[in-house]
Amino acid sequence: MKIVNLWRRRVAVMGCLVLLSFQGFSQCAITSSNGWTANISITPIKVIPEFVSCPWYYHYEIQYSMRVDFYGSTNNRSLSCNVYFNCTGGSGGLPYNPGGTYTNSTTVTLQTNNQARQYNAVTANNYGVNPSCSIVNLQNVNCSTFRIDYWGSGVNNGSITCNVGVPLPITLLHFSATPEQDGARLDWVTASEVNNDYFTIERSVDGKTFEEIAQVKGAGNSTHQLSYSVMDKDSPAMVTYYRLKQTDFNGQFSYSSTVAVRMNKKDFQFVVLSNPVRTRLELNYIGSTAFNGEYSIYDDKGKFVMSQQVKAIRGTNLWDADLSSIGSGIYIIVFEDESSYVHKVKLVKI
Repeated sequence: MKIVNLWRRRVAVMGCLVLLSFQGFSQCAITSSNGWTANISITPIKVIPEFVSCPWYYHYEIQYSMRVDFYGSTNNRSLSCNVYFNCTGGSGGLPYNPGGTYTNSTTVTLQTNNQARQYNAVTANNYGVNPSCSIVNLQNVNCSTFRIDYWGSGVNNGSITCNVGVPLPITLLHFSATPEQDGARLDWVTASEVNNDYFTIERSVDGKTFEEIAQVKGAGNSTHQLSYSVMDKDSPAMVTYYRLKQTDFNGQFSYSSTVAVRMNKKDFQFVVLSNPVRTRLELNYIGSTAFNGEYSIYDDKGKFVMSQQVKAIRGTNLWDADLSSIGSGIYIIVFEDESSYVHKVKLVKI
């Protein structure tokens, strides 16, 4: 592992908020007599005041992320629900939202409509221990539980109450991998950070087994948009997978979605030696990654002729095949490695 020094800067917040897969949510499970179960996960994102300038009272709305995951049978999956937040920050009616109808696993960002709690002001613009409506946040309104009223296929009408998930350790707007001449550049942007100790970059050549390659210090707590960037100069050729791990000060951690990048390094070479070929085909491959692959030969009309499994080591490889039984003409060799990277070369048989 290597500790990476990098630049981090504040940038203007533009566009809509996009939540990636760092998670800190609560779950409610609802089971149907049709054999499927739906897990409903809800995480509050932010408070949206009804008014910008505070009157004697004001309403607020809760924006939240809602994920529905189905398990078990696929028979007649259909679940509808309404969501009610229970909040201590103010008096009035419960924030309410028609949660929608779901037939497949999905994630949506929803916002309560204007049947929300209200603060009782002591005087205009003075809410006692409560903040001004222009700066109110999730901690102020303290929505600790939510109730789901549900109905659906094979599901009797019912209600279930769950604890609200803790706020996300970070709000991740963007995570990407970009190929460059010196390697793969990893970029990510956070809209906010809560008790964020550090980030870890993990790399994989198969999308399954990951290794830690770099560690980046987090901002701790931040309400500003921050950008991070790391260069992986050891990124192998072909397709490489990356994911971002975020670790809190208390040691708890979560992962981003996995991203992939295809590297086109100068040391990659796949050529036919002594082309045109009479009887013996010789293929030369030079690359920086060991892998298992296959090449296939097709005639000029696209008809399959033959194929051969190959195993490459890092560096120079030489593969051969007997083409004495193949007639003269123009052929195409299609080479594919285990990451589905495809390369084509022209072959002339005489």
